[in-house]
Amino acid sequence: MSTRRTLPALCAAAILTALSVSGCGQPPNDALPIAQPPIGSSPTPAGSEAVEATVPVYYLGEERIWQEVDLQPIDRIRLYREFHKVEAGDGSDQAKTTAAITAMLEQGSAFDPDYSSGWPVTATLREVSIDADTVTVDLSGAATNRVGAEAAQQAVQQLVWTATAASGKPGVRLLLDGEPVSELWGHVSVDGVLTRADPLGTVALVWLIDPQHGATVPTTFTVHVSGAPYEKNMFLWVRQGDQTVRRTSVTLAGEDLFGEAKTTMTLPPGTYTISASDESLGPGPSSLDDHTITVG
Repeated sequence: MSTRRTLPALCAAAILTALSVSGCGQPPNDALPIAQPPIGSSPTPAGSEAVEATVPVYYLGEERIWQEVDLQPIDRIRLYREFHKVEAGDGSDQAKTTAAITAMLEQGSAFDPDYSSGWPVTATLREVSIDADTVTVDLSGAATNRVGAEAAQQAVQQLVWTATAASGKPGVRLLLDGEPVSELWGHVSVDGVLTRADPLGTVALVWLIDPQHGATVPTTFTVHVSGAPYEKNMFLWVRQGDQTVRRTSVTLAGEDLFGEAKTTMTLPPGTYTISASDESLGPGPSSLDDHTITVG
């Protein structure tokens, strides 16, 4: 059975053209500014007891696509990112990475209820250290996690993408209770230095970056989306209760499979749900990401 498009084949073509793996689709930039974060993004002034910083945190979420042959849905686990304002100690890369991983491990910490942590509730962070290009993450209470192979693999990538985004370093070394570990949960090899997996098989194809879920925005605000939708076209619609009050589409910019776009919306004060999706062959949207916000 096939899906609407074969992304690995497109990716291979891009590699042959560019002669570089790095040219094959890039996910949204972790350093992108956000227009209206739910809890702010400005650092605390120097001299305060603790620096506040806005850090990227990755979560697991479900993404649905439709098969081209029989229009049956395929649900798969992908990574989505939020920006969280956290206390980050002295504001160093180590402190920001510690704060980001701590937020990632906390069950229920995501703003969007569709996102969750793939790590067991018992998992806690013991220590983060940074040496050259590698972040060493020492966890406790993470040796057991009763999840399937897909969730296990994506949970490890959740840690890798969060740690690399917060630190700016490309590699992650995982320790459990201070000791090296070569395998997790019967499914995932974690030996040596871990790096980000191919984004096409890891992160969601549609991201609604901003506004984040739960944000309060002015009556005129910017919608920021990213992803790898079909032919770079992403569809947006706004609902208030059961009523659809706005429909539009945007074309994502970017030379790789992943692209980004921003558009301005003006809405009366109220509570709305903004949805972003790829085109769909089935009875529902494909690769949907939606956030509920307050305007006014």
